[in-house]
Amino acid sequence: MKLLEFDTLASTNQYLKENYAELDSFTMVSAKRQTNGRGRRNRVWDSEYGNLYCSLLIKDSKYYSKLEELSVVTAYVVLKTLEKHGLKNLSVKWPNDVYVNDKKISGILLESVFQEVTECMIIGIGVNLNQKEFAYYKQNEPTSYYLESGDYIDVNEFRDELYQNLLTAFEEIMEGTSFYHEIEEYDYLKGKKVYAQIDRKKELVEVGGIRENYTLEVKRNDKTYYLRSGEISFHL
Repeated sequence: MKLLEFDTLASTNQYLKENYAELDSFTMVSAKRQTNGRGRRNRVWDSEYGNLYCSLLIKDSKYYSKLEELSVVTAYVVLKTLEKHGLKNLSVKWPNDVYVNDKKISGILLESVFQEVTECMIIGIGVNLNQKEFAYYKQNEPTSYYLESGDYIDVNEFRDELYQNLLTAFEEIMEGTSFYHEIEEYDYLKGKKVYAQIDRKKELVEVGGIRENYTLEVKRNDKTYYLRSGEISFHL
């Protein structure tokens, strides 16, 4: 396992963006705490001690065209790792969040570094493991492994297990394996009517679910759309 461990970083994704040139592909960087953690759309990620904050570096160009697939599959691998440790009622909220009992327990942020061409891909992963309360949330409060199970979990052991599970899944993707049918069983948004931000307007849409190419099918005004990651945000 190629691992760099830190007590505190501004952001594990930021560290890799600044140092990727000197590091091998599939190096993982982890920190016990982040001072500037963020999620999609620059949302703040509450980064207390006792949770998992890590980022995985990919410098193999054969993965670069599979960003959307890796996004959803990463969430699924986090889900299955949590499930192995006893959590139930888990689901994947497209494109890359993990929910348990309708509360967010994990978020993933994928970023690519470009010069004239793509230099690398970075997968940032945050999993709430041992946090007992979330002071900054009034609505849609997240949750943690501890709050759902009543037990603490060893962060480093969970991280190492997740790392191996991710590498196995990514190797299987390159061998032609599709995780679509497994992920379909855990699709959080499927069948829901939700408000979505489309073209700067909040619209009520019906979600058909994640499709085999990892886009999201939604229906609005009797029309069906297939959305790519980043084209929509949801208000539940």
